[in-house]
Amino acid sequence: MAIQAFPDLDTRYVAPYSQDGLDGYLVRVPTYPEGARKSKRWHTKLFAFKKYATLREAILAALAYRDSWFKSHAEESRLRPAGAKFTIKLPSNNTSGIVGVNRTERLSVGGSSEIQWQTTFSAPTGQNVNRKFSAKRFGEVGALRRAVEARRDGMLEFLTTVNEMDLDVNLEVVSFYDDVLANLKDYADDEASTPILEIVRAPDIPATTKLEQLFIRIGQQRFRREVLANFKNRCAVTGSTVLIRASHIKPWRICSDEDRLNPHNGLALSPVYDAAFDLGLLTFSADGRVVLSPKFADDAIRLGISGNEQLSLLLEGHHQFMAWHRTRVYVGGDA
Repeated sequence: MAIQAFPDLDTRYVAPYSQDGLDGYLVRVPTYPEGARKSKRWHTKLFAFKKYATLREAILAALAYRDSWFKSHAEESRLRPAGAKFTIKLPSNNTSGIVGVNRTERLSVGGSSEIQWQTTFSAPTGQNVNRKFSAKRFGEVGALRRAVEARRDGMLEFLTTVNEMDLDVNLEVVSFYDDVLANLKDYADDEASTPILEIVRAPDIPATTKLEQLFIRIGQQRFRREVLANFKNRCAVTGSTVLIRASHIKPWRICSDEDRLNPHNGLALSPVYDAAFDLGLLTFSADGRVVLSPKFADDAIRLGISGNEQLSLLLEGHHQFMAWHRTRVYVGGDA
């Protein structure tokens, strides 16, 4: 799966890393010392940001190391999948829009309606596994969540058998399931409905349309989660932890699909800053300083904005979007 800040680079086996104050890019590649699945090990190496002038230098160093590692281990045995590949493409019998997960409804022996969410996936042995979860027992949200979890977890286990050249598409599918689960986690299992549930159980919507709607829904939520995570769930200006919004820097309505979901095209802002930023009444300089429009100066004071505020964080990926905002959205004066 590509790192969004570097769409021009093949970043397989490299991922962002943050632990105990140490940030960087982590190279993580699978090895099979004995040529068997049970002997799988991970080879890792961290490229810490503090050692490089820019994030791009850090990612290029990580990629160079990855390529060198694969070249020096070219003779090692690589294990291939034992069963069918996982993809996001829907089979013809899917009704939910979620690959491998379907809703069934039938009459029980007593004549009552019985709803189940079920999933099928390949085990590492190549055998198909079928799991069913009763809405009566778990609640419909709970049954759907358990079916998606089972599919995701079964896939992760299966991935120990996947050749590294197939890894990108499979990790994209894992990410899709993770996003669905993230959208369900805020709801109790016995709730009557959720936005995701309304999409996947709608009887009159084709599965392909459901998938498109799911991508929109989970994409928006993923953007929000990633933007807020960048700023540790605090307003980037005030530090407040409540009423925080994930504000697009380059507006949604004119973004490409990629930029709409790029977390570097977002700031975590309190409602007043969010509204003023969206209207171009304030912007931020290249070093993160608040810049007020002359049209907003008097009202800004009334709203508690002095003009001396500073963003708590600006990542390298933010700069292109902030420059666009200063020239295309900000109204009046120099920024």
